Amino acid sequence: MKKLLLPLLFLSLPLAAQAGGLSARVGNDFVGASYEGSILLLTTSADWLRNTDEGTVASLGLGVQAPLGIVKLKAGSQLVYLDLKQQDQEYAVTVGAGVDIPVGDFTVYGQGYFANSAMASSGVDLYRDFRAGVRWDMTKMVALDLGYQLTDVELTSGKPSATLAKGLYAGAQLNF
Repeated sequence: MKKLLLPLLFLSLPLAAQAGGLSARVGNDFVGASYEGSILLLTTSADWLRNTDEGTVASLGLGVQAPLGIVKLKAGSQLVYLDLKQQDQEYAVTVGAGVDIPVGDFTVYGQGYFANSAMASSGVDLYRDFRAGVRWDMTKMVALDLGYQLTDVELTSGKPSATLAKGLYAGAQLNF
């Protein structure tokens, strides 16, 4: 029994030491909130975006990360739920990647996720979510963001497309 418990205890230690962050951002026509965590080389994420005119997008993601010196590369997939105004609720499975590059007290970051019609419910032709910016790491726990986000969906059957986020945003992040 002890031979079984020791490896399980060893494998559970990274769960207690999970690093993560909660962030919020505000753009011209949108607001969003995100969670990102990492355990060794695995990453988890949750994201919520609301545009009063177009609707809401929520996602859960899982990925891997590879540190290359100070640069952190990430790749993964997200399950996306789309609740668009005057449209049916839609779903997509996206694939994407991201990069974080620390430069002194700042971090330059970018990420992009994409789904075509084969990776989405029947009403979605194309889904894109791209974000890039600069984060000022004021302390180890608090950071401020300035970036650009584009999140849009092209629908099938002549339904109008929806742009949920397109433009600059400002945000804050709490790291733990």
